[in-house]
Amino acid sequence: MNISIFLIGFVFFLGGVSVWLLPTFKLGIYLLEWDFLSLKFNFYFNSILFSFILFLVTFSVLIFSTYYLNSELNFNYYYFVLLIFVGSMFSLNFSNSIFTMLLSWDLLGISSFFLVLFYNNWDSCSGAMNTALTNRLGDYFMFVFFGLSVFSGYYFLSFSMFSSYMSLLLLLTAFTKSAQFPFSSWLPKAMSAPTPVSSLVHSSTLVTAGLILLMNFNNLVLQKNFISFVLIIGLFTMFFSSLASLVEEDLKKVVALSTLSQMGFSMVTLGLGLSFISFIHLVSHALFKSCLFMQVGYIIHCSFGQQDGRNYSNNGNLPNFIQLQMLVTLFCLCGLIFSSGAVSKDFILELFFSNNYMLFFSLMFFVSVFLTFGYSFRLWKSFFLSFNKVMNHYSSTVFMNFLSLALVIFSIGFLWWLNFNLLNVPSLFLYVDFFGPLVFLFMMIFLSFMVLKMLFKELTYKFLVDYLAKNSIYKMKNLKFMDLFLNNINSKGYTLFLSAGIFKNYYMKSLNFNSVVILIFIFFMVC
Repeated sequence: MNISIFLIGFVFFLGGVSVWLLPTFKLGIYLLEWDFLSLKFNFYFNSILFSFILFLVTFSVLIFSTYYLNSELNFNYYYFVLLIFVGSMFSLNFSNSIFTMLLSWDLLGISSFFLVLFYNNWDSCSGAMNTALTNRLGDYFMFVFFGLSVFSGYYFLSFSMFSSYMSLLLLLTAFTKSAQFPFSSWLPKAMSAPTPVSSLVHSSTLVTAGLILLMNFNNLVLQKNFISFVLIIGLFTMFFSSLASLVEEDLKKVVALSTLSQMGFSMVTLGLGLSFISFIHLVSHALFKSCLFMQVGYIIHCSFGQQDGRNYSNNGNLPNFIQLQMLVTLFCLCGLIFSSGAVSKDFILELFFSNNYMLFFSLMFFVSVFLTFGYSFRLWKSFFLSFNKVMNHYSSTVFMNFLSLALVIFSIGFLWWLNFNLLNVPSLFLYVDFFGPLVFLFMMIFLSFMVLKMLFKELTYKFLVDYLAKNSIYKMKNLKFMDLFLNNINSKGYTLFLSAGIFKNYYMKSLNFNSVVILIFIFFMVC
């Protein structure tokens, strides 16, 4: 490993440890303040917690990049742009003024454009332009939002006159950056970037920037009309991205669409008014989704760059530790019990279904959450349960087995620690209240499945034995093509007998028998 890469990784590791050791406090640093131009940074619990997760994920991704992009010529350029991106994300996370927020927001968009453009082929150019133009639309909304807020600060216009329009612009800004329903197309297109970029940018940083922006302005956004709008948009994003991930064949895009679904889930939580719970879900998702991207990238790397889910085979030859880590991250994604997804997801589901919403939205929310299991199983099945192709795999390092182990450990244990220390709802209450009905629901679905299976088995027997046999006899009696079929058989049989007769005649002549003698002999044999 290059010494500079080692030093950068070591700095990120030390930064993560130092942030972890910081006590719970709120600190504001004002470096410059001159009207619009001001440099203000705010350190409080949410930003420090997210920066710790960002340190951890970035440290893992930097080391993973040295493995995944080992022979790339532009590796130093890639590292430089990636560090600019991470720095701008830290700046956005801590920023407390218009100027620093706008600067960080623009740097995020520009550096993500260059990262998606890294391979410099047609697909990456298309994805980079789609990403840049959609995010530029969000930059426009953000600039108008801050322009109106500065404009209303001069005393001849009231702030309340602009607040509703400004809140709408702020929502549109967050929707473009977090790839919500009208602006969702850029996230799957951005998967043409290298997998370490997807692991960092499209799991824990760029797509979460819009949500972090809304959480910073939650006192402005959390009005009755606006949070209903956020709730509906998040529901539509969840539903359509979950449906799309069931039919997508590119497995990196399946993971991207699952990210989109979880972002919609966080938007729904924000629409319920649960800003801190949405942030907790964002943190847990950043941990296990970056780990999942690393495992998928490792399998793609070992399969010679193959991303089509129909062409994988015999991946069970890969190290068992990799398979176990991927299984644990998929469990976290589904929100199974004793994983980090269970803590936030159960809390959100409990509080969503305890309110009286329309039946249509409740059904859509339930189906979207249920489809998480569908695309997770499909991802696992495409990788490890297909044996129809013959392809050699290689695994060049043992270090990959342990690279994302820290992310897996934090995915399981860290959110449990937060749950016992911060959330004021006992876990046992959540599990008894939520998992009890789920057990009965599972039993109902299982019994229905068994009854349907028996029914279909009986129907198949009836169809094959009674209906198909009898109906085929009726068709054979009535249809004209049977006559043509028999005529064809007759013709072929006549040709066969004719050729056999010619062959026999030639054979007998070769034995110096006359054909008339043979005919008389056959006649006497028959009579």
